[in-house]
Amino acid sequence: MIITYPLFIVTGISGSGKSATSLELQKIMVDLNVNVFDMDLIVNDENYQQACDNWLKIAYYSAYSGRYTVLFGHVPDPYNVEICDHFPFFAPVHYLHLYCNDEARTERLSARGKWTKKSIEYMNALSEKLVLEAQTSSPPIPTIDTSLTSPSQVAKLIKTWILKNPPK
Repeated sequence: MIITYPLFIVTGISGSGKSATSLELQKIMVDLNVNVFDMDLIVNDENYQQACDNWLKIAYYSAYSGRYTVLFGHVPDPYNVEICDHFPFFAPVHYLHLYCNDEARTERLSARGKWTKKSIEYMNALSEKLVLEAQTSSPPIPTIDTSLTSPSQVAKLIKTWILKNPPK
């Protein structure tokens, strides 16, 4: 019998507020035996899948020692957690989706400088598709609109979500 551990994944496309929120969530989860990681931080040479494998290893060893993990990343693409070697060690896997309106995303991505008008338009169209998928998945994936909500407030909402799904 495999011993499994809960895993929390906060997903969303570029510009949805994952990185800013992960920093805020780290601050308010410090006393709760929870690690919070932005999956983009250990990507080398655009190898997102290798980074994902590494994050799940880190999450597994953390859970084994009593600390649970919240991963922030654009799942399932480019991070596909379900094909990682350590994925079978996690159950349940809880997902939450961050999104924002087109205006907020366009402003956020334009401020980064490396985004073209065409790539921003693609992300805006993709966002609508992903929100619909979250709402129609079974079970539905909770979503948080970050358009007008500060990262600290979004972090508080995520903390509430985690506490409603406590590790057992």
